[in-house]
Amino acid sequence: MSHSFWYLETKNTAEYLAEDISKKELMELSLTENIYQVDSERRARELTNVCYRRLNGFSNDLLIYLSTCDQNSGKLLVLISILRNDKLFFEFMHEVFREHIILGNYTIKDSDLDIFFMNKSNQSEVIENWKDTTLRKVKTNYKNFLIEADLLEKEEGNYKIILPFVDFKLKELLTQNNLTPFLNAISGGI
Repeated sequence: MSHSFWYLETKNTAEYLAEDISKKELMELSLTENIYQVDSERRARELTNVCYRRLNGFSNDLLIYLSTCDQNSGKLLVLISILRNDKLFFEFMHEVFREHIILGNYTIKDSDLDIFFMNKSNQSEVIENWKDTTLRKVKTNYKNFLIEADLLEKEEGNYKIILPFVDFKLKELLTQNNLTPFLNAISGGI
């Protein structure tokens, strides 16, 4: 969870991948033409690897859509690309975020994250052994991802859920590509 949301970078990567550019070619572009506008080779490699991994397996239709769609739909699709690669984040979205929407409780508190991670630490030795600093970082990243995707906003010490507007074309593409569980996790399935 050391990565950022990287909306513009992921959208930019989708445009290249839609043109059938390989990961090797993408890395070369990143290093020689600085397509991500970063200040170090290490950062260029990191961005290329993360964005490629997020989009790997997306159909060409989804890649084209992401590279050309409006910002709202693009942010939702970037969030879905992150959820596809982070099982724990998907579980949080499905078990906490989605449940809040279904129950009509549009406020997420830090205690909701605490309870989620306490339950997960009881289920996983890996999570149980995380240090407090790791847990804080993961919780912060989850909230930041949702804020950057325009699904959360900070409000009086808590976080208000913003129901997403899901464009018909995006919904159709997600359904065709068997990504409905991810759509349901961010929208409550409503």
